[in-house]
Amino acid sequence: MYSSFLLAWYQLSHNKVKLAVAAAGVVVAVMLMLVQLGIRQGAMDNSVAVARRVTADLVVVSPRTKTIFASAQFPRRLLYRLGSSDDVVEVGEMYMGQGRFRNPWDKLEFPVSIYGINPQSPMMNLPGIERFADQLEEIDRVLFDGLSRKSYGPVGNYLKEHGTLNVEVNLRKIQLIDSIEIGISINSDGNLFMSPANFRRMFPDRQPGSVDLGLIRLREGADPEKVRDQLSHYVGQEAKVLTRDQLIDAEILFIRENAPIDFIFGMGAAIGFFIGFVVVYQILYTEVTNHMPQYATLKAMGFSDQYLLRMVVSQALILSFLGFFPGFVLALGLYRVATNAIQMQFSMTVGRAVGVFALTMVMCGLSALVAIRKVKTADPADVF
Repeated sequence: MYSSFLLAWYQLSHNKVKLAVAAAGVVVAVMLMLVQLGIRQGAMDNSVAVARRVTADLVVVSPRTKTIFASAQFPRRLLYRLGSSDDVVEVGEMYMGQGRFRNPWDKLEFPVSIYGINPQSPMMNLPGIERFADQLEEIDRVLFDGLSRKSYGPVGNYLKEHGTLNVEVNLRKIQLIDSIEIGISINSDGNLFMSPANFRRMFPDRQPGSVDLGLIRLREGADPEKVRDQLSHYVGQEAKVLTRDQLIDAEILFIRENAPIDFIFGMGAAIGFFIGFVVVYQILYTEVTNHMPQYATLKAMGFSDQYLLRMVVSQALILSFLGFFPGFVLALGLYRVATNAIQMQFSMTVGRAVGVFALTMVMCGLSALVAIRKVKTADPADVF
């Protein structure tokens, strides 16, 4: 096996230009697969980022809600019933809406996601909001998401220099008191966080007794699924009680059924696989065709077909190694470029890297299996 591998390397490296072209083809394929799969996963993660930030054990939603980004409301009075359970420690509420943020520098308006939540106990992972809990209770005091898109203007820098900033949202003048870094998603270019009272002031036309999301914290040791079944009887048909995991799964299912993320980026990864397969096959087939006399000579010297087949497979494995690692490094660079350009986080995972490496091996291996059919036609008689 070692001698066949070594001979395969000598054969490949004999023509440095051809080796570089072959490796470049694999590099492009690897980079395409990693980038497409990375963007796909990043888009999915960002789509359910809000649901994953919920730290409550149970959530209450309207039965008409398909995604919390376009949630239907349910009566707030239903939440008052849930505190009667001995397993329930705290019941909160969250309001969600879309507003129009006027950039105070160029006066252009952009959509912004608005969240009304209890700053004293948000039951969501919003790092830093507790520091501003008292200020957010004041009228028209709001927190800005420092990771919002740049279309809103240099809000973060202005807040660092001047402390506060007066802006208009939905034609209402509010004061941004500071910023916290949360992050955007494919559904939102920017976020504002305020108290429930200020949210109702921002949306005076909404029913004051309606809620988008109910948040429930359970006592330590309580079984969320058992308590969910118990509380479901309290809300009847007017609302649904879900565990946190059920909420996340429902968001993922909605994105997969209503947004073509899986298909588009999955197709891109498949195209990368096909490109690599074709490139490696062409290189291996050319190598075999150009060296048919040498293969026939080896057969005449007593080397078996299996030995020659191992040579071709070894060439495929060499190309997979030479192409994967540069492609991996280039993909990391493209992740960084995409993160800065789109302002959404794209990162490499061990599972994705291992999976694409395995796909690269399979891709090159399949190319070798197709190309080795030519080796079997090598006839020692052709030497003479």
